[in-house]
Amino acid sequence: MHHHSFKILINSILRHLFLFFTVGLNLLTAQAQKERAEHKQVEILLEKSKKLAQTALDSSFFYAEKAIQTSKLINNDTLLAKANIQKSNLHIFKKEFDKSDALLQENLEKELPRHLKGLTLHNLGTIQYYKQDFKKALTLYLQAAKILEQTENNQQLVSTYSNIGAINASLKNYKNAQLYLERALALSDFNEVIKLQILVNLSNIYFSQKLFEKYTSSIFLAEEIALKHDSKNTLSTIYTNLAMYYTDEGSDFDLAATYGKKAIALRKELSTTNTLNITYNNVGHAYLKKKEYLKAISYLDSARIGAQGIVKSYIYYNLKESYVGSADYKTALYYADLKDAIKDSITNEQQKESVAELTEKYESEKKEQRISILDTKNKLQALTIQQQNYLLLGIAIFSLLIIILGYFGFKNYKIQQQLDKVLLQQRLRKTQLNPHFLFNALQSIQNFIHQNDKEKSSAYLTSYSKLIRFVLEKSDEDFSSVQDDATALESYLNLQLLNYDNKFAYTISIDDSVTEDFDVLPTLITQPFVENAILHGLKDSINGRINVTYFKKNDTLSVTITDNGKGFEIKKEDAKRLHKSMSMEIIQEQLRSLNKTSKNFKGVVAIDSSSKGTKVTLGFTTT
Repeated sequence: MHHHSFKILINSILRHLFLFFTVGLNLLTAQAQKERAEHKQVEILLEKSKKLAQTALDSSFFYAEKAIQTSKLINNDTLLAKANIQKSNLHIFKKEFDKSDALLQENLEKELPRHLKGLTLHNLGTIQYYKQDFKKALTLYLQAAKILEQTENNQQLVSTYSNIGAINASLKNYKNAQLYLERALALSDFNEVIKLQILVNLSNIYFSQKLFEKYTSSIFLAEEIALKHDSKNTLSTIYTNLAMYYTDEGSDFDLAATYGKKAIALRKELSTTNTLNITYNNVGHAYLKKKEYLKAISYLDSARIGAQGIVKSYIYYNLKESYVGSADYKTALYYADLKDAIKDSITNEQQKESVAELTEKYESEKKEQRISILDTKNKLQALTIQQQNYLLLGIAIFSLLIIILGYFGFKNYKIQQQLDKVLLQQRLRKTQLNPHFLFNALQSIQNFIHQNDKEKSSAYLTSYSKLIRFVLEKSDEDFSSVQDDATALESYLNLQLLNYDNKFAYTISIDDSVTEDFDVLPTLITQPFVENAILHGLKDSINGRINVTYFKKNDTLSVTITDNGKGFEIKKEDAKRLHKSMSMEIIQEQLRSLNKTSKNFKGVVAIDSSSKGTKVTLGFTTT
């Protein structure tokens, strides 16, 4: 009897356990199904937002925001990051950069899958690109590329590589632009329309570097794809570019005219008349080269309609040449006068803008430097007063044992204070250096404008704008890139060539071992040596030559500055003169300070001079 009751009890317990397990399993399954449904709902909302982004922006925003709220409710960071990226895209489209940045910064605060972090950094780079801060944009795009390369998201990586290429192209860093656009092209097989755009951009980079075999290969492949997809707008651009190529480089004027006419027909069909002036001018230029002057004049007359600025100047020049070719010298003279009037107008306007910009920057920099000098002096005084207060306080409060301990702390404080003084004095010297460049810039421009020497004043404006921009932007930075340093030296030497009536020549070369955009050296360190070579080494020399070479060996970036001047003998009595003329005191203190404050940096200067010339070698090592 008892055995039977016990068996009934066991069966009852087992039935209840089975029921409990079944209910629990059903609940878990239902929960999982609910989560999958919620995840799917977010994905659907994001897909709707993407589809409506081009046609109904407000609706696109609505679905993106709904995706964000749903992701927060189910507490899913990955889906929330996706929704934030989509909404940030819409804010970028509306140029609401602060709102977009806030969403993306929220993403960076969380641990995300690699492809989402890469997308986030890509969008942050796009914000900086639209703000024209190319340096920040490039840094962010490179970070995004590094992460996306570890994923299988080729579509996004193509976009990132393309943008890196576009920034380098706008900065005229054609080698880097070519590198990244070629990488993008290699991954673009998934979408022929994207591949087409990359090919057109890449062909322009090849053309800029005169790599004509690669240019023709890429642009004809682009034509093939454009024809396949009936991309008429892109075809009109391709044909316009081919017309210019065959006129200027290909020397096949019949082909140039043929492609130009194709571009005209497409642009008329597409009603993109705003670019017809250039296309008509290209065809007219081709016929001018063929010496078919009447046909050239016919197309150039069409090009004149609505043309503005520099394009109009080119058209008038071609009309002048066409009328000279057809022996109608009176009309040729008429167009020559029109061309000169436009050129003078453009030059005068550019000069006014450049002088106004330089003057404004000069006055602004002077005010900032005065404030900086006062601020630096106040800090030096404050450091001295603070030192005295600490000393008195230590003597008054602490016992002998504390005084002994305080002595060592105070000694450490003194070392730190000396280092601070060195840094502050370095800033004082930098502020004294900048006005020298700015004053000379304005003085030179003013002299040539008063002399009505338009070509020299224009050359001064171009070179000094580059040099002054470098000084104003980089003087507060300890280091600058090799590319920036070489550009500044080139501008400076061009100006000196004008001053010395081309009595010397120069070369600036950057070895392949140097990465121009990423290898750095102390800011403003090379210019004084080049200045010394001109003022002292090549003084009274007729066939002077200066060679500047950047190269890298065993992690040491070196710069050599050589001249074939009369040289000098380094004697004790000449030391002060040499130091003064070459700004050696500032340079040596700059290097000493950087050796102390910049981790693992070491900079050295070596000078070798003889009757055959002088060679200065600067070496910079970072480990």
